[in-house]
Amino acid sequence: MYEDIRNKKTAIFDAKVKPVIEELIEYGYGYTALANALNSRGVFSRWGTPWTIDSVKKTLKRLDIKTL
Repeated sequence: MYEDIRNKKTAIFDAKVKPVIEELIEYGYGYTALANALNSRGVFSRWGTPWTIDSVKKTLKRLDIKTL
């Protein structure tokens, strides 16, 4: 049951953050720039914390998105 809730929360989070990340990648943002841009926009990571390079990498992998 807890796993189902966590998966649903992750799916909702991914749906909200994916377009933002894709837009930033179109501008040529790398891992550090993505983390900085998301933090400056007030977008928190899936765990409600500021973005780090590692959290950006894990999110991109989960979303199957590649940087330029």
